[in-house]
Amino acid sequence: MSGIRQFVAISLTLLFLFASPLSLASPKQLTITGSSTWQPFSYINREGKPDGIMIDYWRLYGAINDVDITFKLLPWSESLTYAATHPGVVHGGLGYTGERAKVLAFSRELPLQRYNVNLFVQKDLPFDDLKVLDSVIVGSVSQSAKHAFLSARIPEKNIKIFSTFGALNEAAYRGEIDVFIDDLNTALYDMRHTGNMGLFTPRGKLYSFPLHFAVSKSAQENIAIIEHGLHRIDEQDVQKIYDKWMPPNKMHLALPWLDKHSQHLIFASAMLLLITGLIFYRRLLNNRTEQLRAMVEALKDSNERLENAVQNDMLTGAKTRHQFFTQLADKRFSPTPYVVAVVDIDMLKHINESYGQDIGDMALKHLSMHLRLQMSSRALYARLGGGQFAVLFDLSDNSQATRKIQQLQNALQLSPLHIDQLVVPVKVSAGVACYPYDSEDGESLVRIATSRMRANKPNYGFASDSESDVRESGLKRHWA
Repeated sequence: MSGIRQFVAISLTLLFLFASPLSLASPKQLTITGSSTWQPFSYINREGKPDGIMIDYWRLYGAINDVDITFKLLPWSESLTYAATHPGVVHGGLGYTGERAKVLAFSRELPLQRYNVNLFVQKDLPFDDLKVLDSVIVGSVSQSAKHAFLSARIPEKNIKIFSTFGALNEAAYRGEIDVFIDDLNTALYDMRHTGNMGLFTPRGKLYSFPLHFAVSKSAQENIAIIEHGLHRIDEQDVQKIYDKWMPPNKMHLALPWLDKHSQHLIFASAMLLLITGLIFYRRLLNNRTEQLRAMVEALKDSNERLENAVQNDMLTGAKTRHQFFTQLADKRFSPTPYVVAVVDIDMLKHINESYGQDIGDMALKHLSMHLRLQMSSRALYARLGGGQFAVLFDLSDNSQATRKIQQLQNALQLSPLHIDQLVVPVKVSAGVACYPYDSEDGESLVRIATSRMRANKPNYGFASDSESDVRESGLKRHWA
């Protein structure tokens, strides 16, 4: 007889060992219900889709355990009834009460944060204890754990019942109720996201409770199967869900409770300080502005004088030698041709000796003026030294530059320099060189044009394009 008992015991043990993993295998599909207005725990968002902490948690459960999760969110009391009357439905998160346990089977505690219920009171009311709330209206949600808590402590006539958490919050913001109790983070989240931060302030923690999932009493065998997949969820993944919905740096931003008298006093003091500060600041700003304006004008004048001294010849107003060769350096690898012309006043030494240095300077200014008038705005002309000027043309060949120089010579011939009764003829000789045909180097182009200009000096004409011997004593320029 004892042998038969041992055989039966061993058989049952082996059956349990082999059957347990199969019986505890996660279901392939779960329907989760919960509140449709309980932000940020579970609610229908603006796009009409389930959203919230509980939603993300069960989606994580489904992803880890390869379970297809669907959601059916309803008003709070309807979600309880729906879970109790549909064996295949799971209520995703709620607290345990004896009344609920009559129709629902509860799981072990979920790895979610405990629900810390706080007393929230309109900021102008002095209440901070449930014992003194017999003269105010307290809001509650039908069939919620908080309603059971309130019913046991204050008269039922002081409790105003709402069908959903959203309806309760909206009534509170409209001023229809004076007090409500809710989870601290949940209430602060809702006030912050609806623009009602500060209307109600937390006056202290009342109690806390863990969250469970629950199923119909007729389907309580499913609890162990569902719980089997809970251990696969990492605590860090759960914390990421809470950090997404309730970032630590944005929570608990409610202002301390202040009565209206204190608020008005603080506001008036702040406005007085602000106005006084603005008056003094305006005076200081005006003084500083005048000082800065004077400094800017002085600096602007100084910069203009410095820029003119660096870029323009002080006597003639033409560009300086440095500016000209800098421009040539920039065109060293130009993809298009250009022409360099060198123009020199004939017999400048004779003018200086015959009429004086001042007349010679006026002759230089006279030539500079005609260069400015005869050359296009795209041409750059500069004084290289003495009576010698250089012109940089953006032209394709020598012939075009030659015509420009001839126009200059004709203009000078028709418009001599008049000083009182004195007429001083100003004549020039010129030579040109073209890039890249004569040279690909800017310094060489100036040297070639200078050589051609000098070869043309005896006849006061214009040099031909044939190459003249370049004398070593000609213009020297070292590139920067």
